[in-house]
Amino acid sequence: MNIFKLLTASAITFTGYSMAEALRYEAEDAIPADDHEIETLTDAKASGGKYVDMGSGNLLFNVDMPKDGYYTLFINYKLPSDRTNKIQNLTLNGNSAGQISFGLTDEFTVIKGAGKIKLSKGKNTIGIEKSWGWVQIDYIEITEFEATPWNISPTPVTPEPTESAQKLYGFLLENFGKRTISGVMTERPFENDGKYTPQDFTTQTELSYINKASGKNVALVGFDFLHTTGKSSEEQWYQGYTHASLEMAKTVWKAGGIPAFNWHWKDPMKEVEAFYTQSSGNTPYTEFSITKAYDSEAKKWKTESDEYKAIVRDMEIVADSLLTLQKEGIALIWRPLHEASGAWFWWGTDGAEPCVALYKLMFDTFVNKKGLHNLIWVWTTDEATDALDWYPGDEYVDIVGRDYYYYPREANHASLISSFEKVKEMYGAKKIVTLSENGSVPYPDSMKADGANWSWFMPWYGDYAMEGWANDNNAESWKTVMNNEYTITLEDMPGWDKYKVEPIAIKPTAPTVAESKVDVSGNIVSFTAAKSGNVSVDVFGMNGKRIATLYNGNIKAGSYSFSLENMPKGRYIVRVKEAEFTATRPILVR
Repeated sequence: MNIFKLLTASAITFTGYSMAEALRYEAEDAIPADDHEIETLTDAKASGGKYVDMGSGNLLFNVDMPKDGYYTLFINYKLPSDRTNKIQNLTLNGNSAGQISFGLTDEFTVIKGAGKIKLSKGKNTIGIEKSWGWVQIDYIEITEFEATPWNISPTPVTPEPTESAQKLYGFLLENFGKRTISGVMTERPFENDGKYTPQDFTTQTELSYINKASGKNVALVGFDFLHTTGKSSEEQWYQGYTHASLEMAKTVWKAGGIPAFNWHWKDPMKEVEAFYTQSSGNTPYTEFSITKAYDSEAKKWKTESDEYKAIVRDMEIVADSLLTLQKEGIALIWRPLHEASGAWFWWGTDGAEPCVALYKLMFDTFVNKKGLHNLIWVWTTDEATDALDWYPGDEYVDIVGRDYYYYPREANHASLISSFEKVKEMYGAKKIVTLSENGSVPYPDSMKADGANWSWFMPWYGDYAMEGWANDNNAESWKTVMNNEYTITLEDMPGWDKYKVEPIAIKPTAPTVAESKVDVSGNIVSFTAAKSGNVSVDVFGMNGKRIATLYNGNIKAGSYSFSLENMPKGRYIVRVKEAEFTATRPILVR
C-alpha cells in the first residue's frame, strides 16, 4: 500500500481560504454606541487580545468591499459548554439575510457563518443580531465566494424504484437549478361534515386561499401521518384524518401535482398523545427514548424489547398506508424524522447515533420488508457544526431539506442564499437541496438573482400560509410568488401520464467493473482507485472551509492511504475527487 503521509502543519497546501486574502473585522469595533448589553472581554488567544460576549445585544460591522460581488462570511467565536447551542440572525445593509447556527465550543473556532452573501463596492454593514443571544464573538472575515460544482446522482436511492418514483425524481432533478416548485402544508384534509369527506384544491383551506389570491394552484401539497399511530389512532376521527390525507394525495397526483408526507410520530408506547419532548416546553410531552430499543454501545437493536416492537409496529402501519398509494401508481416525497437535532421531538432527544439508526431501520423496514419503492427520501438538516453527525448517509437520502423560520417571527421574502449555499457545501453538492418547511416564501426574482435554487418551498399551514399576526405570507405575496415564470405551479406541471424519463437499468447482482471507494478508520483515510488518473484529496472543516490539500496529482489504479495524525484534534470532512468519482467522509482526529 502506498502511503502519502501528512508530516507537519507546514506540509499542508492551503487552498480556498488565505489570511492574506481575507478581510478581518474585530467584534469589539462592531458594538453600537447605544448597546449596553455587550461586554468586551480579554483573552490572549483572541485576535487583538479581545472578544465580546453579545449577551442579548447586537453587533454591527462596517465593512469596506473592493468590488461588487458575492462573498463568504467566516466567524471566529466561542460558546462555552455550560450554555446551549444558539442561533443568531444575520443582516446585510439592514435587511435580513438568514440565520447563523453556533455549536458549543470552549475554544475559539472559525465557522462559515454564511456561504454566499452579496455585498456592494464600498461601505456595507453586516449585523449579527440577537435571536437566541449569548454568543461570544472574536471577529468576522470575508473572502470571495467560490462555487462548488454539483454532482447529483441521476437515480433515486430506493432500489428498483417504481416508474412513478423515477418520473418524480427525474422531474425534480430536471428542474433543480432552473425553477422552484410551489408548495404548501395543509392543516385539515377533510370536510367538516361529520363524514371526513376528503377535500380538493377548491375546498381545502390553504389551497383555496392561495388560488383565490393568485389565480394559480400550488404544485406540491404537504400532508402528515400525525394521527396514523399513537394513543388515539384507532378512534374514528383520527382514522378519518389519515384516510382523507391519502385520498387527497391521490387527487394531487392525478391532477399532475406532487404529494409530500412527513410524520409527527407520537409516543410509540401509546402512553401519551404526544410527539414533543419535555425540553420543547410543550405539553403534553412524551418521555419515550430510542435507547430503550437500541443499544448504542453494541450498535444493535434490542429486538425483544417492547419499545422496539412498538417502533416497528408503527413503521409497518405507516408503510401499509403508503403501499395503498404505490398500488395506484403514485409516488411521493417522504420526509421522516424531521428536525431531529433540535431535540424537541422524541426521535432526536437521545442524540445523533440512535436517530440515524432509527432512520436506517425505517428505510430497511419500508423498502426491504414492506416493498415500498415509490418514495423520494428527504433528510431535514440544520446548519450546526454537528449536522453531519445526524446524516443517515448518501445511500439513504435523495434530497437534503432545510426548515427555515424567522425568529423573531416576521414577513421576509429574501432568497436565503446563505443557507442554501451552506447546505449545498455541507453535503458535498451531491444532493438536491430544498426548503422543506418555511415561514415566508422567498421571492422568485431574489432566488433567481442570487442562485438560491431551492427545489421547492412549503410554508406551514394556518397563519404561516395566510394572513395572520405576522403576515409571513399574505394574498399580495402569493400573487407575486405564483405569477412568476421561475415558479412551477400546478398549471405548469406536464401531467404524470405524459412525463417521460429514461427507464432506470437495474444493477446486476453479479460483480462488475471495480468501483473506486473511500474508507475511514482512526486517523487514516483509505482510497482505492479503480483506474489511473488525476486525484485530489482535500480536508475541510465542519464549517465547510477547505483547510488542506493532502494530495493533488496523477496516481495509478490501486490502494492508497492518507494520514491526518498531525492535524489538530477535531472533526473534519475529507473529500476525494477524481474525474468520475467524488466521495466525502467525516473523520474525527483524536
